[in-house]
Amino acid sequence: MLSNAPNSDEAAVELNDLGKSFSSFRAIDKVNLTIEKGEVFGLLGPNGAGKTTTMRIISCLLAPTDGDVLVYGKSVKDQKNRPDICREIGLLTESPNVYERLTAEQNLVFFARAYGIPEDEIDSRIKSVLEEFGLQDRRLDRAGTFSKGMKQKLAIARALIHQPTILLLDEPTASLDAESALMIRSQISETAKSGGRTVILSTHNMNDASKLCDRIAFISHGRILASGSESEVSAKVRRGMSGLRPDRVQIKLISSEGFDEDDLSKEVASVKSIHKDVDGRTVDLVFDEKYTDEEVDVLTSKAVDTLVAKGAKITSVVQSRPTLEDLYLEIVAGERREN
Repeated sequence: MLSNAPNSDEAAVELNDLGKSFSSFRAIDKVNLTIEKGEVFGLLGPNGAGKTTTMRIISCLLAPTDGDVLVYGKSVKDQKNRPDICREIGLLTESPNVYERLTAEQNLVFFARAYGIPEDEIDSRIKSVLEEFGLQDRRLDRAGTFSKGMKQKLAIARALIHQPTILLLDEPTASLDAESALMIRSQISETAKSGGRTVILSTHNMNDASKLCDRIAFISHGRILASGSESEVSAKVRRGMSGLRPDRVQIKLISSEGFDEDDLSKEVASVKSIHKDVDGRTVDLVFDEKYTDEEVDVLTSKAVDTLVAKGAKITSVVQSRPTLEDLYLEIVAGERREN
């Protein structure tokens, strides 16, 4: 294991001008990212964007063509570092085939031995991950009898059997039904929080990323288009592009009493437009695209305070803002316009 890796000052993973070419095809092109210890980081983009190639380089399955990846400050290009780096990383590939003729327990025993875990520790390790993933009662059942969601749980448990500090998940909910996907998202969140692990999630599912990730990076054609927290990326998109759907706030009132459009416009001058529905009890506010999520929150609060001060009785306030998918599509559209 890398010396005191979880307690060291280095970031968990650093990508420095990372590049990867396959013959004349440039899969990764000068990618720079820093992933801190203990965070859930999302690498988001469509199929073929370079996500899987990036994950394989981080896990030492592929060598970079140029640039470098550092894991706790150790270069993946240095052959002598690779065994230690691999021990720090648990990898779930996009097609995490389990051995279906083996039981859950036998699958884990096989990989525990492959990782060189001492025989006297294997039983306790297996018991721990089976309990963590709710598979203890099915430990003696063949994996072929499991649902897709349970097979995915077993595959993640397998990736954690050697107690890595970094977990790489490549499309963990792909091809799962809604119930199984929800189960896996919940398990990933719990695994990250309870184990203090760094999780790098590769996905084209924006819903997964929004629910799970502390920070994200949009990747397309091997290049990073934007990175940061969801609100930070939203702010960058708002500043640089004009086609994004604006934030809207819908306020429901018991009656039209207390609503005066002119007064509201004066008090909340930054509202782009105000519309009262025909029922007289629904007010829609549209804010300028330039405002950040935090600024829209403040403006919404100001609008509500103004209405209440005028005697309005409010039953609900619902915000509608651009989703991660909206942000990604606008960034991609901006990239195309530039090209």
